[in-house]
Amino acid sequence: MHQGPAVTRLGLAVFACALTLYSAPDCARCHPHEAAAYAKSPMGNSIGTPAPQTGATIVHKPSGARITVAERDGIMTHSLASAGLEAQYPIAYEVGAGKIGHTYIVRVGDYLFESPASWYRQHGWDVSPGYQFMSTVGFDRVVESACMFCHAGNATFTGSDGRRLTAATLTAITCERCHGPGEEHARQPSAKNIVNPSKLTQRARNSICEQCHLEGETRLLNPGKTWQDFRPGREFESTAATYFLSQEGGHVRAVGQVEQLAESKCVRSSGGKLWCATCHNPHAQSAAGAREIRDVCTSCHASLSKAAHASVSECTSCHMPRLTPDDIPHSASTDHRILRRPVPLGSGSASDSEIVVWQDPPSQVRERDLAVASLVIGAKRGLTALRDQGVKLIEALPQEVKDNDPAILSSLVSIRMQRREPEKALAAARRALEVQPDSGFASLSLAIALQNSGDEAVAERQFLHTIDLDPSLDAAWTNLAFLYDRQGRKADRIALLDRYLKWNPQSIWFHQLKTMTR
Repeated sequence: MHQGPAVTRLGLAVFACALTLYSAPDCARCHPHEAAAYAKSPMGNSIGTPAPQTGATIVHKPSGARITVAERDGIMTHSLASAGLEAQYPIAYEVGAGKIGHTYIVRVGDYLFESPASWYRQHGWDVSPGYQFMSTVGFDRVVESACMFCHAGNATFTGSDGRRLTAATLTAITCERCHGPGEEHARQPSAKNIVNPSKLTQRARNSICEQCHLEGETRLLNPGKTWQDFRPGREFESTAATYFLSQEGGHVRAVGQVEQLAESKCVRSSGGKLWCATCHNPHAQSAAGAREIRDVCTSCHASLSKAAHASVSECTSCHMPRLTPDDIPHSASTDHRILRRPVPLGSGSASDSEIVVWQDPPSQVRERDLAVASLVIGAKRGLTALRDQGVKLIEALPQEVKDNDPAILSSLVSIRMQRREPEKALAAARRALEVQPDSGFASLSLAIALQNSGDEAVAERQFLHTIDLDPSLDAAWTNLAFLYDRQGRKADRIALLDRYLKWNPQSIWFHQLKTMTR
């Protein structure tokens, strides 16, 4: 099986080492061509300082809010006008290389928030994905570790919730993302102390791509793992498990290329020799890409129908057409199923689907992962039967697991609140915070459970503790503000909202809450 020019180059004995051209001159000194090409690739430009853009105004129709994009003193700003108030944020980062578009991030203290304005290559400026269906719009989506794992090379977050950023600045994905830690290789260059993806087993090789290009319906960290625990050379399911619905009902994800490719007859017939890097090479941004891909295709399909291929110079437009994703507006992705005669994705109904795992995680966590995934996907897609299945699976787990696993404990709190079992919910919430004392989410759950049980005095202290742990959790502030309101404690409510606005002065929602104080 011909593996194409990309794999041939990937077969070089020594690869680029730990960091990119900009932060590791050692890489460019030994591998100047690879480093220079990578610096121009989408991965090498996954995040950075916002590029100059012409001004724009976006109207969010459901709320009537207006978002303005401008540049002041060389810095891009996004302004939001709503309900007679205006917020203005300097943009800290531009996410994405621009092939589909750019999303923008603002920074408030040690926290990152997504701007409600995005730029789409096919359309221009519009609201960010998901906002088109919301009744309100704001700078209130926290960008967590799970989000930045695939967009930045040094996105380190502290705390078990992965929300507080520790890096002073964020940089693009580096060579380490595919080749593993490179410090030793930089000191003593050798093919033995750097990862060569093409020399790995198929699962370990494919895992390098899957760490960012396989989303599924949900990706679930295994117990005790963080996203940064994955290392090239390992199988990704040792860190996290990816789950899908068995019937997608025609759903098209923007990031669905890995599972589509796995369905293709080309991959199955090749015995796995055909893989992502057969056509995609971050070390060679070639202007002749279509011709190179055609060479890959004709290495197996040497005899083509003259009637259908009389003057065809490339293969993808017919056999890998563009798809319109459901989750990102104004975008298109390539159908990687490589069909002879392309047909729409999916035909089943998601309402009666079961979930399937991409690759089984370690045996000792399979039932646990399946239980949590069932709950997450069931809640996300409104599938009551799947959610109920998750509840049964959780209840069947060993008591030791239920007592010590943060994800399970969090699920139990939610389940018991839904079932109106306040005492059981409170017990689970207390245990969850004992297991993860630095978790703002666990502290917030306990505060809400205390409030539901009628113990508002202790709930108040817990809300305040939550705010100390994680000031970005708006629900802690708002729940406490409404508690003060119900108790007629106007001065405490105003003081609380002033405290929030000292931390995040631009929040329109909290300015509105303050004006609502009776």
